[in-house]
Amino acid sequence: MFDTLDAYLEAALTSRRVDRQQRLNHIGIAAAVRGGRHLVAAVLDGSPASAAGLRRGDHLLAANGAPYHPVYSFNPRSSQPPQPAKPDGRGFQLALARQGERREAVVETVFNNLLDSYRGAVEPSVRQFNLGNKLVGHARLWGISRNANDLVTLRGIMAGLRDTTALIIDLRNAVGYLGREHLELFLPGGRSEYYSSPIALIIDHTTRGPAETFAAELAGLGRVTPVGAPTPGGLEPELPIPWPLEAGAASDPQFETALALLGGLI
Repeated sequence: MFDTLDAYLEAALTSRRVDRQQRLNHIGIAAAVRGGRHLVAAVLDGSPASAAGLRRGDHLLAANGAPYHPVYSFNPRSSQPPQPAKPDGRGFQLALARQGERREAVVETVFNNLLDSYRGAVEPSVRQFNLGNKLVGHARLWGISRNANDLVTLRGIMAGLRDTTALIIDLRNAVGYLGREHLELFLPGGRSEYYSSPIALIIDHTTRGPAETFAAELAGLGRVTPVGAPTPGGLEPELPIPWPLEAGAASDPQFETALALLGGLI
């Protein structure tokens, strides 16, 4: 039954035919249910939810006055994948609770299959930070497919980060395909231009499947330090930093630890 975002994401990941990669109106979050509460588990970079200021741990209460649901607040209720006649780009008034305080936010929707939304969040995640006279890069690999364009995109991202002194690669909530051709951007071997500076690798329980295999390969390099929480397959971070979903902190302790680690190394 298509009543969760995970169901749509799984359909997009497993369906090779584009017409079966069901699209829906959504706001660009990963959602989790805790004790009957709908919580924001992650906010995609460049998404409407990001533009509206939503953040991890927010408890979503209502949309336009009706009880919030990650699918049915923005799409027709059905046991089958909803087929909106057209994208619903309206603004929705969200009521949410953040650390016990009730808030309001206006957010629009996008109409897309979730894998494409994850893929589209990779480029907006790329940032660079000054640490004294050093430069640290950041990229969150939300979604990568077997599409050749994704490899071209990742190569372009890594080319833009080549002059950084160190790098943070974030594999939390990463979905899709991460294969050998992507690893070659970080490993010596066939490609003469690969990223050879220190890397902090952020992982947690949402780093699974191909992303977990990718993380394990990177973690085998002496210049790569995993930070965060254990993955489902047992990859342990060298710097364990818990971040309970219910904490609702404004900052990201796992990212901050990764940045501090690299600051000490460079």
